[in-house]
Amino acid sequence: MKALGLLPTRGPLVHAIPVFSFSPRRGTREVLVAYRENGWLRAVVDTVADAVATPQWKAYKRVPSKGGKRWDDPRWKSLNRRERRKALKEATRSGELVELPQHEVLRVLESPHPQFPGREVRKLMQIHLDLAGETFLWLRLGEDGRPVGWEVVPPHSIHQTPQHGVPYFVANFNQFHGMVPAESMLWLKHLDPENPLGRGAGRGIALGDQLDTMEAIDQATKSTFERGGMPTAIVGVDSKREDFEGEEAAEDLEKRYKAEFNGPASAGKLWFAPAGVTIAQVAINYRELQADELAKSMRAYVRQVFNVPPELVGDTSSSNRSTSEAAKYHLAEYAVAPRLEFLLAWFQHCLVPLIDRDVILDYEDPRPQEFERIFRAMTTPIAEAFEFNEVRAFAGYEPLPELAGQRPAPMPGQGAGGNNTESASANATPKPPRDRSGEEGRV
Repeated sequence: MKALGLLPTRGPLVHAIPVFSFSPRRGTREVLVAYRENGWLRAVVDTVADAVATPQWKAYKRVPSKGGKRWDDPRWKSLNRRERRKALKEATRSGELVELPQHEVLRVLESPHPQFPGREVRKLMQIHLDLAGETFLWLRLGEDGRPVGWEVVPPHSIHQTPQHGVPYFVANFNQFHGMVPAESMLWLKHLDPENPLGRGAGRGIALGDQLDTMEAIDQATKSTFERGGMPTAIVGVDSKREDFEGEEAAEDLEKRYKAEFNGPASAGKLWFAPAGVTIAQVAINYRELQADELAKSMRAYVRQVFNVPPELVGDTSSSNRSTSEAAKYHLAEYAVAPRLEFLLAWFQHCLVPLIDRDVILDYEDPRPQEFERIFRAMTTPIAEAFEFNEVRAFAGYEPLPELAGQRPAPMPGQGAGGNNTESASANATPKPPRDRSGEEGRV
């Protein structure tokens, strides 16, 4: 405590201990274990993590000007992805920026570990972020001191984060136990509103009660079937004899019952038993417990917390082709894109300056092209307010040079009733008023 600077020089101890927490949250390890053992949680989390780890990353760089002047458009690094992509596209077309097909930043993002594929490493990072709210990337540095990759360290293996005067991470990972310099670790986290300087806040931690309830329901169901269930009735034989004689009487009665009532042919048959025999009905009403309804409600709640549509986890009870296509777009728009923006902000802020601070990062649009949108764009007549290439770009196709600047002719009926432009212009010309003087007196 004294080495960490937590003991006071004067005054009571309770006022000197900091209120922030630098140790793992309670339940961080348990929620990762639940991902490994709970099939439903894994299906939901994998649906998001796989989609986040799939898009390719892009890198742009400023083209040096002849005059040596440097001016960066703030929209290039905007967190509004629509505005950012529009600005990057315009700058690339005008020659201000150039897209780099290969760069050290891209190589690190695509292959950060020598043993595992880059997609699996990025997926593991996203699983830690979704469940624990933070992920730790232990950087592998090259000879020049720049990162060439990283090792993903589980959040519960980091026992202490850097504090004032102690710029180290205390880690216990595999066979390593010691201190890691702060500059060798990237700490990506979702800020805790209650304590932004402390550990990250994840969705899995917030689902602790729901996950425990789901596990309890599954264990109770498993135990019921392992025991074979409870008996439907208990038969008692009233005997004033000794205990061993009473047990023999019960066994004899059981044998007589099995001998006379074995098989479906004995249904409804009367049985005459000696006096003193009692029966107690034992039954559990599982419908009143509502275990099935409660489990469905819990699964739906977990799925909604991670923004996953039901169609993507096998629930097609109220689905059709339209909702299935919309579910893919919904996942990309409301679950994948915000998480990619989170990673983009942290990489641009922490990783890029360590390798090449002039690089501008972006990623491929994860949203799929909607079938209905493409079908309508290809079958609906084009209005003259839009060019042909604009409509092609809206449908997801590349513009054609021979259609550059071309617009369709006005549609029939748009020229004051005419069917072509000539009749429309003729109809639009005002006619002189008729002389009706010779028509006076005519009936």
